[in-house]
Amino acid sequence: MSQPRPNRLGLLAELKRRRVFRVAVVYAAVAFVIWQAAEIAFPALALPDWTLTLVVVLTLLGFPVALVFAWAFDITPSGIKRTDELALDASRQAAHTTWLSLPTVLTVIAMLAIGIAAGWLLKPGEPGRAPAATGAAASIAVLPFINLSEDPANEYFGDGLAEELSSVLSRVPDLKVAARTSAFAFKGRSVSVSEIGAALNVATVLEGSVRKSGDRVRVAAQLINVSDGFHLWSDSYDRDLTDILVIQTEISRAIVDALEVRLTTDVDADLTRSPTRNVDAYNDYLRGRHFWNRRSLAAFDSAIQYFNRAVLLDPEYARAYAALAESFVLLPEYGGLSIPQALPYAKAAAERALALDPDLAEAYVASGYLKNVFEWDRVGAERDYLKAIELDPDYATAHQWYAELLCVLRRWDEALARARTAYELDPLAPAPALVYGVTLRYTGQLDGAVAHFRTALEQAPDILQALRQLAFTYTAKGDYESAAASFDRLAAVHRSDPEVYRAYLAALADSTRVPAAVEALTDTRVYGLVACAEYLASLGQLEETLAVLEQAYEEREPYLPWVNAAPEYEEMRSDPRFQSFLKKIGFEAP
Repeated sequence: MSQPRPNRLGLLAELKRRRVFRVAVVYAAVAFVIWQAAEIAFPALALPDWTLTLVVVLTLLGFPVALVFAWAFDITPSGIKRTDELALDASRQAAHTTWLSLPTVLTVIAMLAIGIAAGWLLKPGEPGRAPAATGAAASIAVLPFINLSEDPANEYFGDGLAEELSSVLSRVPDLKVAARTSAFAFKGRSVSVSEIGAALNVATVLEGSVRKSGDRVRVAAQLINVSDGFHLWSDSYDRDLTDILVIQTEISRAIVDALEVRLTTDVDADLTRSPTRNVDAYNDYLRGRHFWNRRSLAAFDSAIQYFNRAVLLDPEYARAYAALAESFVLLPEYGGLSIPQALPYAKAAAERALALDPDLAEAYVASGYLKNVFEWDRVGAERDYLKAIELDPDYATAHQWYAELLCVLRRWDEALARARTAYELDPLAPAPALVYGVTLRYTGQLDGAVAHFRTALEQAPDILQALRQLAFTYTAKGDYESAAASFDRLAAVHRSDPEVYRAYLAALADSTRVPAAVEALTDTRVYGLVACAEYLASLGQLEETLAVLEQAYEEREPYLPWVNAAPEYEEMRSDPRFQSFLKKIGFEAP
Protein backbone atom coordinates (compact mmCIF):
# COMPACT_ATOMS: atom_id res chain seq x y z
CA MET A 1 0.00 0.00 0.00
CA SER A 2 1.50 3.34 -1.04
CA GLN A 3 2.23 6.02 1.54
CA PRO A 4 0.52 9.40 1.16
CA ARG A 5 2.85 12.07 -0.25
CA PRO A 6 3.48 15.05 2.05
CA ASN A 7 1.67 18.19 1.18
CA ARG A 8 4.61 20.54 0.54
CA LEU A 9 2.38 23.44 -0.36
CA GLY A 10 0.49 22.97 2.86
CA LEU A 11 3.75 23.05 4.89
CA LEU A 12 4.88 26.24 3.20
CA ALA A 13 1.50 27.82 3.83
CA GLU A 14 1.66 26.80 7.49
CA LEU A 15 5.19 28.24 7.86
CA LYS A 16 3.94 31.44 6.33
CA ARG A 17 0.82 31.52 8.53
CA ARG A 18 2.89 31.05 11.66
CA ARG A 19 5.23 33.87 10.56
CA VAL A 20 8.37 31.62 10.69
CA PHE A 21 9.81 33.20 7.54
CA ARG A 22 9.17 36.67 8.92
CA VAL A 23 10.89 35.82 12.19
CA ALA A 24 13.94 34.48 10.31
CA VAL A 25 14.28 37.64 8.23
CA VAL A 26 13.77 40.01 11.15
CA TYR A 27 16.15 38.02 13.40
CA ALA A 28 18.90 37.97 10.75
CA ALA A 29 18.56 41.69 10.07
CA VAL A 30 18.64 42.67 13.73
CA ALA A 31 21.56 40.31 14.44
CA PHE A 32 23.58 41.83 11.59
CA VAL A 33 22.99 45.35 12.92
CA ILE A 34 23.99 44.24 16.43
CA TRP A 35 27.18 42.62 15.11
CA GLN A 36 28.18 45.78 13.28
CA ALA A 37 27.50 47.94 16.34
CA ALA A 38 29.46 45.57 18.59
CA GLU A 39 32.44 45.56 16.23
CA ILE A 40 32.65 49.34 16.57
CA ALA A 41 31.70 49.71 20.25
CA PHE A 42 33.58 46.85 21.92
CA PRO A 43 37.12 48.16 21.17
CA ALA A 44 36.09 51.58 22.42
CA LEU A 45 34.93 49.94 25.67
CA ALA A 46 38.33 48.15 25.86
CA LEU A 47 36.56 44.78 25.94
CA PRO A 48 38.53 41.63 25.07
CA ASP A 49 38.38 40.38 21.47
CA TRP A 50 36.55 37.22 22.50
CA THR A 51 33.47 39.19 23.65
CA LEU A 52 32.57 39.93 20.02
CA THR A 53 32.91 36.24 19.21
CA LEU A 54 30.67 35.43 22.19
CA VAL A 55 27.91 37.73 20.91
CA VAL A 56 28.09 36.17 17.44
CA VAL A 57 27.92 32.64 18.84
CA LEU A 58 25.01 33.46 21.16
CA THR A 59 22.99 35.10 18.38
CA LEU A 60 23.60 32.12 16.09
CA LEU A 61 22.49 29.74 18.84
CA GLY A 62 19.39 31.87 19.42
CA PHE A 63 18.32 31.67 15.76
CA PRO A 64 16.84 28.13 15.81
CA VAL A 65 15.29 28.85 19.22
CA ALA A 66 13.46 31.85 17.77
CA LEU A 67 12.18 29.77 14.85
CA VAL A 68 10.85 27.05 17.17
CA PHE A 69 9.03 29.64 19.27
CA ALA A 70 7.61 31.24 16.11
CA TRP A 71 6.17 27.86 15.07
CA ALA A 72 4.78 26.93 18.45
CA PHE A 73 3.53 30.23 19.88
CA ASP A 74 1.84 33.48 18.97
CA ILE A 75 2.45 36.65 20.93
CA THR A 76 -0.82 38.55 20.98
CA PRO A 77 -2.08 41.62 22.85
CA SER A 78 -3.69 39.24 25.34
CA GLY A 79 -0.51 37.25 25.96
CA ILE A 80 1.42 34.23 24.65
CA LYS A 81 -0.74 31.40 23.29
CA ARG A 82 -0.04 28.19 21.43
CA THR A 83 -0.65 28.65 17.72
CA ASP A 84 -2.97 25.65 17.39
CA GLU A 85 -5.33 27.13 19.99
CA LEU A 86 -6.03 30.17 17.83
CA ALA A 87 -8.15 30.83 14.85
CA LEU A 88 -6.63 34.06 13.81
CA ASP A 89 -8.75 36.61 12.01
CA ALA A 90 -7.32 39.46 9.98
CA SER A 91 -7.06 41.86 12.93
CA ARG A 92 -5.45 39.23 15.17
CA GLN A 93 -2.93 38.52 12.41
CA ALA A 94 -2.05 42.20 12.26
CA ALA A 95 -1.47 42.22 16.00
CA HIS A 96 0.61 39.09 15.66
CA THR A 97 2.79 40.78 13.04
CA THR A 98 3.23 43.85 15.16
CA TRP A 99 4.19 42.06 18.36
CA LEU A 100 6.20 39.22 16.83
CA SER A 101 9.25 41.34 15.94
CA LEU A 102 9.59 42.68 19.48
CA PRO A 103 10.74 39.46 21.18
CA THR A 104 13.01 38.82 18.23
CA VAL A 105 14.77 42.13 18.77
CA LEU A 106 14.80 41.64 22.53
CA THR A 107 16.36 38.19 22.13
CA VAL A 108 19.25 39.53 20.05
CA ILE A 109 19.77 42.50 22.37
CA ALA A 110 19.89 40.09 25.31
CA MET A 111 22.71 38.23 23.59
CA LEU A 112 24.56 41.51 23.14
CA ALA A 113 24.06 42.39 26.80
CA ILE A 114 25.47 39.02 27.89
CA GLY A 115 28.58 39.59 25.76
CA ILE A 116 29.14 43.09 27.15
CA ALA A 117 28.60 41.94 30.74
CA ALA A 118 31.04 39.07 30.39
CA GLY A 119 33.67 41.24 28.77
CA TRP A 120 33.25 44.05 31.28
CA LEU A 121 33.48 41.76 34.29
CA LEU A 122 36.60 40.09 32.93
CA LYS A 123 38.31 43.07 31.30
CA PRO A 124 41.84 43.93 32.44
CA GLY A 125 42.06 45.74 35.72
CA GLU A 126 38.73 44.48 37.05
CA PRO A 127 37.89 41.66 39.50
CA GLY A 128 37.56 38.33 37.76
CA ARG A 129 40.13 38.90 35.03
CA ALA A 130 42.74 36.30 34.28
CA PRO A 131 45.86 36.92 36.35
CA ALA A 132 48.91 38.25 34.58
CA ALA A 133 52.30 36.70 35.01
CA THR A 134 53.93 38.59 37.86
CA GLY A 135 57.14 38.75 39.84
CA ALA A 136 59.97 36.52 38.72
CA ALA A 137 57.64 34.78 36.24
CA ALA A 138 56.81 38.00 34.38
CA SER A 139 57.95 37.78 30.77
CA ILE A 140 57.18 39.56 27.53
CA ALA A 141 57.89 39.54 23.82
CA VAL A 142 57.64 42.88 22.00
CA LEU A 143 56.55 42.28 18.41
CA PRO A 144 57.36 44.75 15.63
CA PHE A 145 54.70 47.44 15.41
CA ILE A 146 52.72 47.26 12.17
CA ASN A 147 53.30 50.18 9.81
CA LEU A 148 49.93 51.75 8.95
CA SER A 149 51.48 54.80 7.30
CA GLU A 150 50.84 55.48 3.64
CA ASP A 151 54.58 55.42 3.00
CA PRO A 152 56.08 51.89 3.24
CA ALA A 153 59.46 53.51 3.93
CA ASN A 154 58.19 54.32 7.42
CA GLU A 155 58.37 50.64 8.36
CA TYR A 156 61.65 51.30 10.15
CA PHE A 157 59.78 53.47 12.66
CA GLY A 158 57.51 50.71 13.95
CA ASP A 159 60.39 48.25 14.08
CA GLY A 160 62.57 50.75 15.89
CA LEU A 161 59.90 51.64 18.43
CA ALA A 162 59.43 47.96 19.28
CA GLU A 163 63.18 47.45 19.60
CA GLU A 164 63.51 50.49 21.86
CA LEU A 165 60.66 49.27 24.06
CA SER A 166 62.41 45.89 24.36
CA SER A 167 65.60 47.63 25.36
CA VAL A 168 63.89 49.80 27.98
CA LEU A 169 61.92 46.90 29.47
CA SER A 170 65.04 44.73 29.64
CA ARG A 171 66.33 47.06 32.36
CA VAL A 172 63.54 45.94 34.70
CA PRO A 173 65.18 43.32 36.97
CA ASP A 174 62.18 40.99 37.44
CA LEU A 175 60.97 41.09 33.85
CA LYS A 176 62.22 38.64 31.22
CA VAL A 177 62.20 40.17 27.73
CA ALA A 178 62.45 38.00 24.62
CA ALA A 179 65.36 38.85 22.31
CA ARG A 180 64.63 41.24 19.50
CA THR A 181 65.71 38.86 16.72
CA SER A 182 63.44 36.04 17.88
CA ALA A 183 60.46 38.35 18.45
CA PHE A 184 60.90 39.88 15.00
CA ALA A 185 60.97 36.41 13.41
CA PHE A 186 57.17 36.53 13.52
CA LYS A 187 56.96 39.72 11.49
CA GLY A 188 54.49 39.40 8.62
CA ARG A 189 53.41 35.91 9.68
CA SER A 190 49.90 34.87 10.68
CA VAL A 191 50.71 33.22 14.00
CA SER A 192 48.56 33.09 17.12
CA VAL A 193 49.64 34.69 20.37
CA SER A 194 49.72 31.28 22.04
CA GLU A 195 52.14 29.97 19.40
CA ILE A 196 54.40 33.00 19.85
CA GLY A 197 54.36 32.56 23.61
CA ALA A 198 55.27 28.89 23.33
CA ALA A 199 58.10 29.53 20.85
CA LEU A 200 59.63 32.35 22.91
CA ASN A 201 58.70 30.98 26.34
CA VAL A 202 56.98 34.19 27.45
CA ALA A 203 53.71 34.80 29.30
CA THR A 204 52.70 38.03 27.55
CA VAL A 205 53.02 39.62 24.14
CA LEU A 206 53.01 43.31 23.25
CA GLU A 207 51.77 44.15 19.79
CA GLY A 208 50.76 47.39 18.17
CA SER A 209 50.69 49.67 15.16
CA VAL A 210 52.14 53.00 14.12
CA ARG A 211 50.73 55.56 11.71
CA LYS A 212 53.24 58.30 10.95
CA SER A 213 52.07 61.25 8.87
CA GLY A 214 54.07 64.45 8.67
CA ASP A 215 54.61 65.76 12.18
CA ARG A 216 51.93 63.53 13.70
CA VAL A 217 52.15 59.96 14.92
CA ARG A 218 49.46 57.59 16.12
CA VAL A 219 50.57 54.61 18.20
CA ALA A 220 48.25 51.83 19.33
CA ALA A 221 49.48 49.07 21.64
CA GLN A 222 48.00 46.16 23.53
CA LEU A 223 49.47 43.73 26.05
CA ILE A 224 48.03 40.21 25.70
CA ASN A 225 48.13 37.31 28.10
CA VAL A 226 49.39 34.28 26.16
CA SER A 227 47.51 31.64 28.14
CA ASP A 228 43.99 32.89 27.37
CA GLY A 229 44.24 35.82 24.95
CA PHE A 230 43.03 38.40 27.49
CA HIS A 231 44.03 41.99 26.94
CA LEU A 232 45.84 42.99 30.11
CA TRP A 233 46.22 46.55 28.87
CA SER A 234 45.65 48.57 25.73
CA ASP A 235 45.84 52.22 24.76
CA SER A 236 46.36 54.53 21.81
CA TYR A 237 48.31 57.76 21.49
CA ASP A 238 47.69 60.47 18.91
CA ARG A 239 50.45 63.02 19.38
CA ASP A 240 53.02 65.21 17.71
CA LEU A 241 56.06 63.31 16.51
CA THR A 242 58.13 65.24 19.04
CA ASP A 243 56.24 63.33 21.78
CA ILE A 244 57.34 59.88 20.58
CA LEU A 245 59.83 59.50 23.42
CA VAL A 246 57.11 60.41 25.94
CA ILE A 247 54.85 57.79 24.35
CA GLN A 248 57.62 55.21 24.65
CA THR A 249 57.97 55.99 28.36
CA GLU A 250 54.22 55.85 28.97
CA ILE A 251 53.92 52.45 27.26
CA SER A 252 56.83 51.06 29.26
CA ARG A 253 55.37 52.19 32.57
CA ALA A 254 51.91 50.91 31.65
CA ILE A 255 53.35 47.45 30.89
CA VAL A 256 55.26 47.35 34.17
CA ASP A 257 52.09 48.35 36.03
CA ALA A 258 49.97 45.75 34.19
CA LEU A 259 52.46 42.99 35.02
CA GLU A 260 52.69 44.21 38.62
CA VAL A 261 56.48 44.17 38.56
CA ARG A 262 58.12 45.89 41.51
CA LEU A 263 60.53 48.67 40.66
CA THR A 264 63.45 50.00 42.63
CA THR A 265 63.96 53.75 42.73
CA ASP A 266 66.86 53.51 40.28
CA VAL A 267 64.95 51.41 37.75
CA ASP A 268 61.88 53.63 38.06
CA ALA A 269 64.03 56.65 37.26
CA ASP A 270 65.67 54.76 34.40
CA LEU A 271 62.30 54.08 32.77
CA THR A 272 61.50 57.77 32.63
CA ARG A 273 64.94 58.82 31.42
CA SER A 274 64.97 59.69 27.74
CA PRO A 275 68.01 58.53 25.73
CA THR A 276 67.89 61.79 23.77
CA ARG A 277 65.80 64.94 23.70
CA ASN A 278 66.31 65.41 19.97
CA VAL A 279 63.57 63.65 18.01
CA ASP A 280 65.52 63.95 14.76
CA ALA A 281 68.49 62.19 16.35
CA TYR A 282 66.14 59.50 17.65
CA ASN A 283 64.68 59.10 14.16
CA ASP A 284 68.15 58.69 12.63
CA TYR A 285 69.06 56.20 15.34
CA LEU A 286 65.98 54.09 14.49
CA ARG A 287 66.89 54.20 10.79
CA GLY A 288 70.43 53.12 11.64
CA ARG A 289 69.19 50.16 13.69
CA HIS A 290 66.93 49.18 10.82
CA PHE A 291 69.97 48.79 8.55
CA TRP A 292 72.23 47.35 11.28
CA ASN A 293 69.86 44.44 11.78
CA ARG A 294 70.19 43.45 8.11
CA ARG A 295 73.82 42.38 8.74
CA SER A 296 75.47 43.01 5.38
CA LEU A 297 78.39 45.23 4.40
CA ALA A 298 76.18 47.66 2.50
CA ALA A 299 73.68 47.76 5.36
CA PHE A 300 76.44 48.47 7.90
CA ASP A 301 77.64 51.39 5.77
CA SER A 302 74.12 52.87 5.78
CA ALA A 303 73.74 52.23 9.50
CA ILE A 304 76.99 54.04 10.30
CA GLN A 305 75.85 57.05 8.28
CA TYR A 306 72.62 57.33 10.28
CA PHE A 307 74.33 56.76 13.64
CA ASN A 308 76.85 59.48 12.78
CA ARG A 309 74.00 61.85 11.96
CA ALA A 310 72.37 61.02 15.29
CA VAL A 311 75.48 61.89 17.33
CA LEU A 312 76.00 65.07 15.33
CA LEU A 313 72.46 66.14 16.22
CA ASP A 314 72.92 65.07 19.85
CA PRO A 315 76.55 64.67 20.98
CA GLU A 316 75.27 63.26 24.32
CA TYR A 317 73.38 60.35 22.71
CA ALA A 318 75.12 57.37 24.36
CA ARG A 319 73.12 54.64 22.64
CA ALA A 320 73.97 56.04 19.21
CA TYR A 321 77.69 55.90 20.10
CA ALA A 322 77.25 52.31 21.30
CA ALA A 323 75.55 51.43 18.01
CA LEU A 324 78.49 52.96 16.13
CA ALA A 325 80.87 50.79 18.14
CA GLU A 326 78.77 47.67 17.42
CA SER A 327 78.89 48.51 13.71
CA PHE A 328 82.63 49.08 13.49
CA VAL A 329 83.56 45.90 15.39
CA LEU A 330 81.61 43.79 12.88
CA LEU A 331 82.89 45.45 9.69
CA PRO A 332 86.03 43.26 9.35
CA GLU A 333 83.93 40.10 9.66
CA TYR A 334 81.71 41.23 6.77
CA GLY A 335 84.55 42.21 4.43
CA GLY A 336 84.68 45.92 5.23
CA LEU A 337 87.48 47.80 6.99
CA SER A 338 90.34 45.69 8.29
CA ILE A 339 90.83 45.37 12.04
CA PRO A 340 93.64 48.00 12.15
CA GLN A 341 91.43 50.38 10.16
CA ALA A 342 88.25 49.82 12.20
CA LEU A 343 89.87 49.68 15.66
CA PRO A 344 90.27 53.43 16.37
CA TYR A 345 86.67 54.18 15.33
CA ALA A 346 85.21 51.28 17.32
CA LYS A 347 87.30 52.09 20.40
CA ALA A 348 86.48 55.80 20.37
CA ALA A 349 82.73 55.13 19.97
CA ALA A 350 82.64 52.54 22.77
CA GLU A 351 84.61 54.74 25.17
CA ARG A 352 82.41 57.75 24.42
CA ALA A 353 79.25 55.69 25.01
CA LEU A 354 80.52 54.45 28.37
CA ALA A 355 81.61 57.93 29.40
CA LEU A 356 78.09 59.20 28.73
CA ASP A 357 76.31 56.20 30.26
CA PRO A 358 78.38 53.87 32.46
CA ASP A 359 75.40 51.49 32.74
CA LEU A 360 74.85 50.87 29.03
CA ALA A 361 75.04 47.11 28.35
CA GLU A 362 75.41 47.50 24.56
CA ALA A 363 78.54 49.61 25.01
CA TYR A 364 80.17 47.01 27.27
CA VAL A 365 79.39 44.26 24.77
CA ALA A 366 80.97 46.20 21.90
CA SER A 367 83.98 46.97 24.09
CA GLY A 368 84.33 43.31 25.03
CA TYR A 369 84.23 42.23 21.40
CA LEU A 370 86.94 44.66 20.28
CA LYS A 371 89.14 43.66 23.23
CA ASN A 372 88.82 39.96 22.38
CA VAL A 373 89.01 40.08 18.59
CA PHE A 374 90.89 43.32 17.89
CA GLU A 375 93.24 43.78 20.84
CA TRP A 376 93.56 40.18 22.15
CA ASP A 377 92.91 41.47 25.67
CA ARG A 378 90.89 38.51 26.95
CA VAL A 379 90.95 39.58 30.60
CA GLY A 380 89.47 42.96 29.73
CA ALA A 381 86.98 41.34 27.34
CA GLU A 382 85.69 39.00 30.05
CA ARG A 383 85.30 41.88 32.47
CA ASP A 384 83.23 43.84 29.95
CA TYR A 385 81.01 40.90 29.04
CA LEU A 386 80.28 40.10 32.67
CA LYS A 387 79.40 43.74 33.32
CA ALA A 388 77.03 43.77 30.34
CA ILE A 389 75.31 40.61 31.60
CA GLU A 390 75.02 42.09 35.08
CA LEU A 391 73.29 45.14 33.60
CA ASP A 392 71.06 43.17 31.23
CA PRO A 393 70.85 39.43 32.03
CA ASP A 394 68.52 38.81 29.05
CA TYR A 395 70.87 40.33 26.46
CA ALA A 396 71.47 37.29 24.24
CA THR A 397 74.35 38.85 22.29
CA ALA A 398 76.30 39.41 25.53
CA HIS A 399 76.00 35.72 26.41
CA GLN A 400 76.81 34.68 22.83
CA TRP A 401 79.97 36.78 22.50
CA TYR A 402 81.06 35.77 25.99
CA ALA A 403 80.58 32.10 24.96
CA GLU A 404 82.87 32.74 21.99
CA LEU A 405 85.53 34.16 24.32
CA LEU A 406 85.22 31.19 26.68
CA CYS A 407 85.47 28.87 23.71
CA VAL A 408 88.73 30.32 22.42
CA LEU A 409 90.04 30.17 26.00
CA ARG A 410 89.13 26.44 26.00
CA ARG A 411 86.95 26.79 29.08
CA TRP A 412 84.54 24.28 27.62
CA ASP A 413 81.97 23.79 30.38
CA GLU A 414 81.52 27.53 30.84
CA ALA A 415 81.38 28.05 27.09
CA LEU A 416 78.65 25.43 26.69
CA ALA A 417 76.60 26.97 29.49
CA ARG A 418 76.83 30.50 28.03
CA ALA A 419 76.15 29.31 24.49
CA ARG A 420 73.10 27.41 25.69
CA THR A 421 71.84 30.48 27.54
CA ALA A 422 72.25 32.67 24.44
CA TYR A 423 70.36 30.13 22.35
CA GLU A 424 67.54 29.84 24.89
CA LEU A 425 67.22 33.63 25.11
CA ASP A 426 67.17 34.05 21.32
CA PRO A 427 66.00 30.71 19.86
CA LEU A 428 64.88 32.03 16.48
CA ALA A 429 68.07 33.94 15.64
CA PRO A 430 70.75 32.21 13.54
CA ALA A 431 73.86 33.48 15.37
CA PRO A 432 73.19 31.91 18.81
CA ALA A 433 72.32 28.59 17.16
CA LEU A 434 75.55 28.75 15.16
CA VAL A 435 77.74 29.52 18.19
CA TYR A 436 76.08 26.80 20.25
CA GLY A 437 76.71 24.39 17.38
CA VAL A 438 80.39 25.39 17.21
CA THR A 439 80.79 24.85 20.95
CA LEU A 440 79.17 21.42 20.67
CA ARG A 441 81.44 20.48 17.76
CA TYR A 442 84.57 21.59 19.57
CA THR A 443 83.59 19.44 22.56
CA GLY A 444 82.92 16.37 20.42
CA GLN A 445 79.10 16.46 20.51
CA LEU A 446 78.72 16.08 16.77
CA ASP A 447 75.05 15.15 16.48
CA GLY A 448 74.00 18.14 18.55
CA ALA A 449 76.30 20.34 16.48
CA VAL A 450 74.68 19.19 13.23
CA ALA A 451 71.22 19.92 14.62
CA HIS A 452 72.13 23.48 15.62
CA PHE A 453 73.93 24.26 12.37
CA ARG A 454 70.82 23.11 10.52
CA THR A 455 68.69 25.32 12.76
CA ALA A 456 70.88 28.32 11.96
CA LEU A 457 70.65 27.58 8.23
CA GLU A 458 66.87 27.23 8.38
CA GLN A 459 66.71 30.78 9.69
CA ALA A 460 69.38 32.17 7.34
CA PRO A 461 70.29 29.76 4.51
CA ASP A 462 73.42 31.60 3.33
CA ILE A 463 75.48 31.85 6.53
CA LEU A 464 78.97 30.92 5.34
CA GLN A 465 80.25 29.95 8.77
CA ALA A 466 77.30 27.63 9.38
CA LEU A 467 77.85 25.91 6.02
CA ARG A 468 81.58 25.52 6.68
CA GLN A 469 81.08 24.26 10.23
CA LEU A 470 78.41 21.81 9.10
CA ALA A 471 80.74 20.43 6.44
CA PHE A 472 83.56 20.02 9.01
CA THR A 473 81.17 18.22 11.36
CA TYR A 474 80.09 15.78 8.67
CA THR A 475 83.72 14.99 7.83
CA ALA A 476 84.41 14.32 11.52
CA LYS A 477 81.47 11.91 11.46
CA GLY A 478 82.82 10.25 8.30
CA ASP A 479 79.76 11.31 6.29
CA TYR A 480 81.60 12.65 3.23
CA GLU A 481 78.49 12.68 1.05
CA SER A 482 76.70 15.16 3.35
CA ALA A 483 79.93 17.11 3.76
CA ALA A 484 80.21 17.42 -0.04
CA ALA A 485 76.68 18.86 -0.24
CA SER A 486 77.53 21.47 2.40
CA PHE A 487 80.80 22.37 0.66
CA ASP A 488 79.00 22.73 -2.68
CA ARG A 489 76.54 25.13 -1.08
CA LEU A 490 79.43 27.02 0.54
CA ALA A 491 81.17 27.37 -2.84
CA ALA A 492 77.96 28.61 -4.47
CA VAL A 493 77.31 31.25 -1.79
CA HIS A 494 80.94 32.35 -1.55
CA ARG A 495 81.50 32.04 -5.32
CA SER A 496 84.64 30.00 -4.83
CA ASP A 497 85.80 26.90 -6.71
CA PRO A 498 83.90 23.77 -5.58
CA GLU A 499 86.70 21.57 -6.96
CA VAL A 500 88.98 22.74 -4.14
CA TYR A 501 86.60 21.36 -1.52
CA ARG A 502 86.18 18.16 -3.50
CA ALA A 503 89.96 17.71 -3.61
CA TYR A 504 90.05 18.23 0.15
CA LEU A 505 87.42 15.54 0.77
CA ALA A 506 89.20 13.17 -1.60
CA ALA A 507 92.44 13.65 0.37
CA LEU A 508 90.66 12.84 3.65
CA ALA A 509 89.52 9.55 2.14
CA ASP A 510 92.79 8.74 0.33
CA SER A 511 96.14 9.97 1.70
CA THR A 512 97.79 9.64 -1.72
CA ARG A 513 95.69 12.59 -2.87
CA VAL A 514 96.89 14.94 -0.11
CA PRO A 515 99.52 16.72 -2.28
CA ALA A 516 96.90 17.62 -4.88
CA ALA A 517 94.58 18.93 -2.19
CA VAL A 518 97.35 21.01 -0.59
CA GLU A 519 98.20 22.54 -3.93
CA ALA A 520 94.56 23.37 -4.61
CA LEU A 521 94.07 24.90 -1.15
CA THR A 522 97.18 27.07 -1.28
CA ASP A 523 96.70 28.20 -4.88
CA THR A 524 93.04 29.14 -4.58
CA ARG A 525 91.46 31.59 -2.13
CA VAL A 526 88.78 29.61 -0.33
CA TYR A 527 86.51 31.15 2.27
CA GLY A 528 88.92 32.78 4.75
CA LEU A 529 92.61 32.26 5.47
CA VAL A 530 91.92 30.83 8.93
CA ALA A 531 89.48 28.36 7.36
CA CYS A 532 92.13 27.40 4.79
CA ALA A 533 94.57 26.77 7.63
CA GLU A 534 92.03 24.47 9.29
CA TYR A 535 91.74 22.38 6.10
CA LEU A 536 95.53 22.06 5.91
CA ALA A 537 95.83 21.25 9.60
CA SER A 538 93.24 18.46 9.33
CA LEU A 539 95.40 16.99 6.53
CA GLY A 540 98.42 17.05 8.89
CA GLN A 541 100.34 19.71 6.93
CA LEU A 542 102.17 21.69 9.63
CA GLU A 543 104.44 23.81 7.41
CA GLU A 544 101.66 24.88 5.07
CA THR A 545 99.30 25.52 8.00
CA LEU A 546 101.76 27.84 9.75
CA ALA A 547 102.46 29.68 6.49
CA VAL A 548 98.77 30.44 5.97
CA LEU A 549 98.32 31.43 9.63
CA GLU A 550 101.20 33.89 9.33
CA GLN A 551 99.44 35.44 6.34
CA ALA A 552 96.21 35.63 8.35
CA TYR A 553 98.16 37.30 11.15
CA GLU A 554 99.56 39.91 8.77
CA GLU A 555 96.05 40.65 7.51
CA ARG A 556 94.61 40.51 11.05
CA GLU A 557 91.71 38.22 10.16
CA PRO A 558 88.96 38.46 12.80
CA TYR A 559 88.76 34.66 13.22
CA LEU A 560 92.38 34.27 14.39
CA PRO A 561 91.49 33.69 18.09
CA TRP A 562 89.65 30.50 17.10
CA VAL A 563 93.00 28.89 16.21
CA ASN A 564 93.44 28.16 19.93
CA ALA A 565 90.19 26.18 20.06
CA ALA A 566 89.50 24.44 16.73
CA PRO A 567 89.96 20.63 16.99
CA GLU A 568 91.71 20.53 13.58
CA TYR A 569 94.87 21.90 15.25
CA GLU A 570 94.88 19.44 18.16
CA GLU A 571 97.73 17.28 16.89
CA MET A 572 99.89 20.39 16.30
CA ARG A 573 99.46 21.93 19.76
CA SER A 574 102.59 20.26 21.15
CA ASP A 575 104.80 21.58 18.35
CA PRO A 576 107.00 24.52 19.52
CA ARG A 577 106.39 26.48 16.33
CA PHE A 578 102.62 26.25 16.76
CA GLN A 579 102.94 27.23 20.42
CA SER A 580 105.00 30.21 19.37
CA PHE A 581 102.23 31.32 17.03
CA LEU A 582 99.64 30.99 19.79
CA LYS A 583 101.72 33.28 22.00
CA LYS A 584 101.88 35.77 19.16
CA ILE A 585 98.08 36.07 19.16
CA GLY A 586 97.85 36.39 22.93
CA PHE A 587 97.48 32.86 24.27
CA GLU A 588 99.59 31.08 26.85
CA ALA A 589 101.47 27.97 25.73
CA PRO A 590 99.43 24.72 26.16
